[in-house]
Amino acid sequence: MSRQAYVGSQKRTFQAAFIHEMEQNYGFLKSKRMLQLMAQDIQALVDRFFPKPDYLEPGWILFTGTKAEGNKAFPGQDASALPAVTIPWPLLTPDDLAWRASRPDTKHERHKLDTKRIIRLIEHGQTHPDGPVLLTVADLSLLLGLTTVQVSHLLNEARAETGKPLHTKGYHFDQGLRPSHKAEIIDLYEQGYDEADIARLSQHAQRSVGRYLRDYERVKELCKSHLPIDQFPRLLDMQPSVVNSYVQLLRLYRPHLLDSYSLESDLP
Repeated sequence: MSRQAYVGSQKRTFQAAFIHEMEQNYGFLKSKRMLQLMAQDIQALVDRFFPKPDYLEPGWILFTGTKAEGNKAFPGQDASALPAVTIPWPLLTPDDLAWRASRPDTKHERHKLDTKRIIRLIEHGQTHPDGPVLLTVADLSLLLGLTTVQVSHLLNEARAETGKPLHTKGYHFDQGLRPSHKAEIIDLYEQGYDEADIARLSQHAQRSVGRYLRDYERVKELCKSHLPIDQFPRLLDMQPSVVNSYVQLLRLYRPHLLDSYSLESDLP
C-alpha cells in the first residue's frame, strides 16, 4: 500500500485548522507562507500553556476526524479544508480483551472482532457531542492495523448485516446512502471474485458485469497516470457522471491512487 494513501490523515492538524479558519473567515493575510509561520507560532503557545494530559482512559486514543457538515467536497478541495475535530476514540475496550481471551484465535473470529470494532468507532464518532465526526477508510486502517481493502470489505459486510449506512468520510461526502449496482459488482470484484461468480452473486448478466469491470480498470489505469480527471471522459469516451462513479469507488477501495489529486486536480 502506497504511503500516499494516508495523506488525508496527516492533514487534520491544529495548524491546518488555523490556516483554514484564517482563510475562510478573516482573509486579511493572503500569503500562505505567512499563515503557516503564524500557525507554527500559535501552535507553540498552545503547547506551552495547554500541555497534553498524561493519560486517557485505558484502550482509548486521541485521533482527529472530520466533522460531518456541508455537502460533497468540491473539485480540487484540499484534504485539510473541511473542519477537523480531535476526540478520544474507544480503540480497545474490556469487551475486546474478553473476546480475545475467550475465543479461539482464528481468522473467522478476528474478522468478527474487527467488524465489531469498526462499527463501534464509526458509531462513536456519529454520536459524539462535538460531531458527527467522520473517519476515512485510511484512518480506520491505521487505527486497526488493517489494509484499506480489508477495511472496505468489512464495512460493506457490516452495512449489509446491520442495515446501517455506517458513514465514513468518503461515504458521507461522496457516495451517499445507497450504493449502486455498479458498487455491488465492484465490491465483489475487489474481494477477488471472478466475472462469472460476480454475475451469479449479483444476479446481473455476465456481459454487463464484464463491461463494468473493464470500465473500472480503465479508470483505474488513468488514475495511475495522474492525468487531470476532467480529461478522463474524453480519453475514455465515457459520460462524466460514469467516470465520477468509478472514481468514487476507487476512492473507497484504492484511495492511494487518488491522493495526488487532493491538492492539484479536480477530484470529484
